[in-house]
Amino acid sequence: MRAIARILTREGRTANAPVTNGVPAAHPTALRILALTFLLASQEVRGNEIPVPAIVRFNTVCTNCHEGECSGRLTFSSGAEAAREHMQRYLGSVTAPEAESLFDLLRYTKEHCAHYPVPAAVHAGGIWSAADLSAWRNSREGGYFVPLGALQAGRYRLHLSLSGSSQGRLKITDERFEPVLDEAFCPGNTQEVVFPSPGGPLYLTLHTAAELTGIRLAPVPRQRRTPDP
Repeated sequence: MRAIARILTREGRTANAPVTNGVPAAHPTALRILALTFLLASQEVRGNEIPVPAIVRFNTVCTNCHEGECSGRLTFSSGAEAAREHMQRYLGSVTAPEAESLFDLLRYTKEHCAHYPVPAAVHAGGIWSAADLSAWRNSREGGYFVPLGALQAGRYRLHLSLSGSSQGRLKITDERFEPVLDEAFCPGNTQEVVFPSPGGPLYLTLHTAAELTGIRLAPVPRQRRTPDP
């Protein structure tokens, strides 16, 4: 944005710009840059309006195939409506607004090679209740996508409480889809894993038929070395 402002200042003061009431008018190039700036800003605002259910659905279903696919593998000239048929082969019924949101998420994933940024769902003490987690559940196809927040580097223990004894698969990735943990778990009402954090935002994806009733996330204390006698 600062670079654009400098260009606007330089172009707007060009000697060839017309003068109205003693004030130089903006140069056409500056006007084009200004229009582009507003366009980019509007696209960013639109991106911030992607609803959480679409983000959860995308990350529990669509990323099974599209995770980490970067720019160059897909063109977006066809638009969301053309991609809607492809979506419905895997998701069933998809409304036009849902297709727009999923298409925007796919565009972001492929152009940035990163998770779409969403506010972390972390709560005080690293504890989530069933009510806290309900917004991050895919109510149609099942599963959960929970932003764990920006964690400091170190080892962490994650404890999951489930509504029933169910098997499933648990994956934790960083902001660029690199897995820090990816493993299946056997049927049980509780699951506990320990994983390393490289430092930065982490995201939990959980595929299971059971509902999450709670999560506890806490750093693993470093063991103090006993001095040699």
